[in-house]
Amino acid sequence: MSKPPAPCSKCKGEMSPAVHDPFHGEEGDLRLTISEMPHVACAQGHKRFASLSFSAQLMDLIASTDNFQGIPSATKKGLLRKRYHCPRCDQELPAAPTGHVGREVVAELANSQPFKAVIQVPVFRCGGCQAESVRSVDEAAGLALKATGHAFRSIDIHPT
Repeated sequence: MSKPPAPCSKCKGEMSPAVHDPFHGEEGDLRLTISEMPHVACAQGHKRFASLSFSAQLMDLIASTDNFQGIPSATKKGLLRKRYHCPRCDQELPAAPTGHVGREVVAELANSQPFKAVIQVPVFRCGGCQAESVRSVDEAAGLALKATGHAFRSIDIHPT
């Protein structure tokens, strides 16, 4: 049997388990939606993560490059001005994204109920062969990490 959560650090009220409504975070053209995330909350509405390591575990999971495997990465070329080229036909890609591809991540973190996150990754459609690609898997992972932080701030949730 697990021990009850510590009292609220702001109002000293009793904290009880809860599930959060969907919330969002964005960075650049990447959008992240987290649904049904477990947390603890007091009667005053103060929220904190289910455990001290919860936010770090979730950020590691969301920013994993494994989430973006299967989406081709563009080739970066240029000495002074870097440009992205289609991985299939080598034509230069447009500067702005032409769409998004959704990736669903199921979060099964220690001591919490499973929940999900959907990452809308910006993709660039080649004008020549119509193939879609991301600029780079590492860039997409970095955007996802920053979007996770923005999502947490949007719901005012804290580790303690």
